[in-house]
Amino acid sequence: PVLTRRGTVGKVLPGGKTNREALMEQVHEDGAHPVNLDAGQTGTVYALEVGGEKIAVFKPAQGEQFSRKSVPTGQGCIREEAAYLVDRLSDSRAGVPVTSRASIEVDGKTLEGSVQKFVGDVIGFIEDFAMPRDPERAEEFVRQEDAEALALLDMRVLNMDRHTGNLLLLRREKPHGLGPIDHGCCLPPWWMLGEAIYDAWIDWVQFKSPPKETTRRLAAYAHENMEMTMKLLREVGLPEECIVTLQVCTLLVKVAIADLAIPVVRVAKLILRDEDSGFAELSWLETNVLDAAAKAGAKCRMGEDDRGDQAIDVDDRGEGLDVKAFLADLEKAFRKEVPKATEWCAAPVPLELLEAMAKQVEAAAKAAAEAEAAVAAAGAEAE
Repeated sequence: PVLTRRGTVGKVLPGGKTNREALMEQVHEDGAHPVNLDAGQTGTVYALEVGGEKIAVFKPAQGEQFSRKSVPTGQGCIREEAAYLVDRLSDSRAGVPVTSRASIEVDGKTLEGSVQKFVGDVIGFIEDFAMPRDPERAEEFVRQEDAEALALLDMRVLNMDRHTGNLLLLRREKPHGLGPIDHGCCLPPWWMLGEAIYDAWIDWVQFKSPPKETTRRLAAYAHENMEMTMKLLREVGLPEECIVTLQVCTLLVKVAIADLAIPVVRVAKLILRDEDSGFAELSWLETNVLDAAAKAGAKCRMGEDDRGDQAIDVDDRGEGLDVKAFLADLEKAFRKEVPKATEWCAAPVPLELLEAMAKQVEAAAKAAAEAEAAVAAAGAEAE
């Protein structure tokens, strides 16, 4: 097909092509041709093949069929690339496949959409396997830190479609890896946070324990790297009100996971609406967002959607919101209220102390190795 990269956003990898540019070159230079796959829940999907081997998946924007109040049809391709960038700028810890917006010629027509590198070494969808309920067996099946990296991504982008059919299980040997796909339904505007879905992993036993140190570091790093992340998301065309959503959710993850070391499942439930209310009431996060936004200049209020469920109503798409003041107020609320809301009051070990302890262990091991080498050298000289 005729394949063209759309909206290149510059170099992410130092000293060369981005992963997305490399993917585009592979598809274009190898002469891939599209093969129509069975339409998924989110719309039409094509596999791009070379010599009968699948190398990428193409989703045309005009074939999108998902129904989300917060994501207009045709905008899923932007979010597919945005989710990849969010993960890429967090060292690709969640494993989102390389994704880029592109145009491709199918049956003589040029279609706009997203291209995603085909995931190899797949043994199936997570829905085809049962996550063990025993903590030790679950850790052997999928490591806690790998599961947590996925959950952090989903919480940060407020994934509205993480069901068991769009999470791949990788590698036949244990522990298995995870392959998150289908990110067209994420990053809604900051006033439309009520459709989060984490069904694929919310019941996993790995999330009942305090987060791993590596996960806490990842949450802190993601927050530190927000300026670069926001810059790239603006360049791919993600609306500003959706970038604010990433800021809000990344801040929550930073405070709750990095600083307070609260188990992932307890944090996720702050974002999800309560099933017992029929998902009709604002989530804990939505309630705090509404309060902080009103204080920060947005004309917003409690309202109802067309189903009669609670919703945040805004005027002029949130114009007037002082984002800096909004986030500052939210951070105060998060630090004060999250321990109570999650019913988790255990004092966390500060990350700085953990890092200092790790350096001490490393230094001691190095000194021991040097001493052992010196003894060995002295023995050799004596001989």
